[in-house]
Amino acid sequence: MDFSQEELVEAIDRLVGGMLERAGVAVPPVNALDVAEHHLGIPIEWVEPAEEDESGRRRPRARHAGGGIALTTDMTAEQRQRAAADGIARLLLPEISHKVGVPPGSENKSFIAHVRSLTLVRVLVPPRMLRAALRECKCDVPALHKVFSTASMEMVAARLLDLDQPCVIAVVDDGVVASRRGNRFPASRKLEPAEQECVDRVMELDLPHRARIGEWTAWGWPVPNRPFRRIILRAVPDDV
Repeated sequence: MDFSQEELVEAIDRLVGGMLERAGVAVPPVNALDVAEHHLGIPIEWVEPAEEDESGRRRPRARHAGGGIALTTDMTAEQRQRAAADGIARLLLPEISHKVGVPPGSENKSFIAHVRSLTLVRVLVPPRMLRAALRECKCDVPALHKVFSTASMEMVAARLLDLDQPCVIAVVDDGVVASRRGNRFPASRKLEPAEQECVDRVMELDLPHRARIGEWTAWGWPVPNRPFRRIILRAVPDDV
């Protein structure tokens, strides 16, 4: 495919920004359900929650026919917003493909999944609104989450990787690193001492913590309303 990641992201940013402007969404939070149903005309369907198998896992649900958005009664508000944003991403996929020179209908599964994931987060945390919020909230994830309350705290944190400032974002579940990504350099799952200090203090006190050790400064925040102890970390090297 003859386009760069930057060109793809720029195309998505423009299409999402124009769509939200036409929908009259000027400030966050973005209500993706309202945009999908009332502006884009995507049908919303309520379906029964998926059944559990013998091990307690949800059985795979048959794919929803048509281009609508299927919601279940057991979804959280964040999950409903994510489902709606993904429905918007599916609707925009042909136009995004056209913008980067991919004939609609010829996209492979990896391209479709990549575009949907890029589009989904930009619907709930749009670039222009994020830049405006950063002027007041800086990179404080809970403060940004209050602004973009229809997105999950994890999604808001991950959007910081799209900024120019180098940083590492990690998610730690019950003391175990679930993910750790950097935006300007490779990042393994091994925490820097400053990050580990944040994990230890947040686990102990269930309060945000900042630590500066060696050549890194890290911030840690507890994530509420999860069935386990989840902590989000943001770390930046001091030499940048």
